[in-house]
Amino acid sequence: MKSLVMGIVLLYSCQYASADITFVLKNQQSKMNQQTITYAIKGHQLKFTESNSDRVNLFDQKTQQFLTFDPKSAKRDMINDDVLQKRVNQLNQQRLQKLAQVEQNLNAKLKTMTAQEQEVGESLINLLKYPEYYGEHTQLLVKPTDQQKQISAINCQVFQLFKNKQRLKEFCLADPGAMKMSPQEYQTLRSFYAFDYKVLTQLMLAMGKSDFTVIDYEEQKIPGVVIETISYDNATITQHLQLTDLKRETLEASEFTFTKAQTAN
Repeated sequence: MKSLVMGIVLLYSCQYASADITFVLKNQQSKMNQQTITYAIKGHQLKFTESNSDRVNLFDQKTQQFLTFDPKSAKRDMINDDVLQKRVNQLNQQRLQKLAQVEQNLNAKLKTMTAQEQEVGESLINLLKYPEYYGEHTQLLVKPTDQQKQISAINCQVFQLFKNKQRLKEFCLADPGAMKMSPQEYQTLRSFYAFDYKVLTQLMLAMGKSDFTVIDYEEQKIPGVVIETISYDNATITQHLQLTDLKRETLEASEFTFTKAQTAN
């Protein structure tokens, strides 16, 4: 990853250092109510908003801190590694308490169970006790394809996500140079991808849930910027997010901070 970023530095640092970047992904599925997600990046800070939510969400790549603010309720929430670990510990404790009851009930029924029922019961216990090793996510498989697309005049490479041979998602990732992203902007976005994956998966696994369909782009060695995501339910497309707008213009620093009134607990 470091060599990739260094290459981008050499190629693009002089050309795109004068402005910030904003890009929009729009859900192409619903023509009546097209959901949009807007990403704005200024240096090491990222802001994203969704058209169906009033929340403003800020991520700081340097501090690895995520802030979300709801202007209607004036409620602010913050996530960093410490906050995440505390919540994961709480959820793990709750899960293990439930597991103890499940194990007790299972042991009481073992004598009357068939061998097949016992095997199913043990599988359930393993799933609840060790979701990171036995969960549904362990069946996920990412497959690169030879397919290239052009989304909003930007070329991208297609990857597909499968579970038990069933296609769940299709991703198209663009080179940051094609997006005219600076090295820092790209690093900020990729850091946000990793942070988002870590928070979602750790919380779900702590609850004993593992049916998520997000992937770790770093672990999968998939570079680039996601400019299209298609989600499937069998052959039916359930969501189709696609890049529709890309701007390079200076963004005010105030857009990446909350006022004292906003951040008050």
